[in-house]
Amino acid sequence: MFNWISPFNYDFAIASIPIQIILLLFYGFRKNLPTRQSVFFWIAMSSNLIMTISDIISCEMNEVWMIFPLWVIYAINHAYFLGFIFRGWSLFMYTTESTHSYRKSDHIFKIIASLPAFISVILILSTPWTSAIYTIAEDGYHNCSLYKTIYFSTYFYIIASLFLVIRFWKQLSRRMKAGLLSFNLLLLFGIIIRKQFYHMLVTSYFSILTILIIFLTSENPDLYRDNRTSLLNKSALNRIGKELWERKIPFSVMTISINNYEASKVVYGVNQINDELKIIAAWLVQNYRNNYLFYTRNGVFIVLIKGHLGKAPSMVINEWIEKYELLRKSCDDIVPIQASMMFLSESLISEHALLVSDLARYAINSSFEENRKGNYYFSDKMIEGVKKHKAIEKAIKLAMSENRFEVYFQPIYSNADGKVMGAEALARLNDPEIGFISPLDFIQIAEKNGDIIEIGKQIFEKICMFLENVDVKQLGIEFINVNLSPIQCMSINLPGDLEEIAKKHNVPMDMFDFEITESIIDDYDMIQVTIAGLRAMGAELSLDDFGTGAANLASLINLPIHVVKVDMSFVRSYFAGKAGFLPDLISLFKHSRMEIVVEGIETLEMKEKMAELGCDYEQGYYFSKPIPPAEFIAYMEAQAGQI
Repeated sequence: MFNWISPFNYDFAIASIPIQIILLLFYGFRKNLPTRQSVFFWIAMSSNLIMTISDIISCEMNEVWMIFPLWVIYAINHAYFLGFIFRGWSLFMYTTESTHSYRKSDHIFKIIASLPAFISVILILSTPWTSAIYTIAEDGYHNCSLYKTIYFSTYFYIIASLFLVIRFWKQLSRRMKAGLLSFNLLLLFGIIIRKQFYHMLVTSYFSILTILIIFLTSENPDLYRDNRTSLLNKSALNRIGKELWERKIPFSVMTISINNYEASKVVYGVNQINDELKIIAAWLVQNYRNNYLFYTRNGVFIVLIKGHLGKAPSMVINEWIEKYELLRKSCDDIVPIQASMMFLSESLISEHALLVSDLARYAINSSFEENRKGNYYFSDKMIEGVKKHKAIEKAIKLAMSENRFEVYFQPIYSNADGKVMGAEALARLNDPEIGFISPLDFIQIAEKNGDIIEIGKQIFEKICMFLENVDVKQLGIEFINVNLSPIQCMSINLPGDLEEIAKKHNVPMDMFDFEITESIIDDYDMIQVTIAGLRAMGAELSLDDFGTGAANLASLINLPIHVVKVDMSFVRSYFAGKAGFLPDLISLFKHSRMEIVVEGIETLEMKEKMAELGCDYEQGYYFSKPIPPAEFIAYMEAQAGQI
């Protein structure tokens, strides 16, 4: 047990020292992210340890100052005060990096933000001559007139940090919000406690709690490493890429994607594919060791090349092809490595700044097809395609927010009744800037980003509003077919959501026949739940676009689906003499007691032949193209007048 000379209580400070040392060693021997955020965290940890140790030593030495050279007393006190200032400043700079608040006025911001620390450092360093902060007089250590400057600097940085957190709150992730807010409030509380209980050295204790919060929420190196490959992960890519972008540091990107990754896991097994990932990761480390290497999951690797490339993109691509072929040949007997690559050069990224993430996404998703065509670099046509995709995404978001999606109706003709009995409701989008956007384009994009669920609700409500405001019996409308996206069918809330909308507009659910695309019949458990929920409300289910997916015919017959819609490609092929099996397929469904709708009827000959083969309903341009609600009402009224 030490016999301390000074009246200060060191328990909290001493307890924090081993924790700080362990954390520093752990952080120092791990591969940290090469970002300014991590640099400032390192400065904060080092400053805090210096502050803690020098605080204890200076308190003891100040009691017996006369036995030490004066410069030693000043040096140890300076170490404490400088550590105190740099700890507060570095934590503030960490907050600025985390909130990205320096972007708009970088130089001015840096100058203003550094002034309190700069002034405090000048005052500390001048103290031996000016006695600004403290003095060593004949009777020992004394605080001087500008001593409170030290605390003012700390208060300034904490309050400024809290302001930045609040200012950029919406831009922060939930984890970052919790970390930044809690550590700044905790640090403020620690300073207040230190002021109230002067003889208890608690500042270091609260500082290490602050550092632990930062470490656990955002600076643990393991948060940014992929366990299987030991490469940096997607979170690290986002942080490093964003910093390079905001600081205008040039970089190029290579995307490397394993071909048919999900299918390969089924064919070769997860363990073998994991071995393949490790082989590619090791190969990347060996061949691209001076670059940032990432594995972002789902068989995708990213090579980020910092700085100017120094060579033509064609050379980079040729080097990749040569190295990859050697890798593939060397591993043929171990793991069947099949990967594709796309290269995004520094000039491409700079020229199309707003499309970088979209270009990278396209490269990842389309590299296999592009490589088969001999494309490893973006062509003007590919870039225009990405721009179009981006513009459609923007148009979808705007149309959703303004509820501008439209409903068109395409009549469905009943052969048994000799008239149109219903219609298929189809979503349409007209953008003020782009104009008409094909459903094939906007539906596919909306399915990928998840917007299709909200679009589906808006479209269904407009269908219900239409039915609420017309006399369906007078018009002869007995059913409306409504398409369901595969993404919609994955929601267990789908039946309840649709029923709630229908009730709101006093439309019975038995008015609807929901069309489910064949491609989603991969998950029979899911589809059974959806079908059961909708059928319980009185709705019917149809299978849309039969022939374009891969549904098992025997399993399909066992599903409670009463209508099969044969895709127009089969109908056209039949009349072109290429699908002679179509009559047999129709006969099979008839024997299974399913009603049959054929699409793509464009001529009288097609209409009569499909009726002769036993099709119950027909749909196509022969009857009408999809038309707006007002035109559909006029169409049905005209039909009623002819009967």
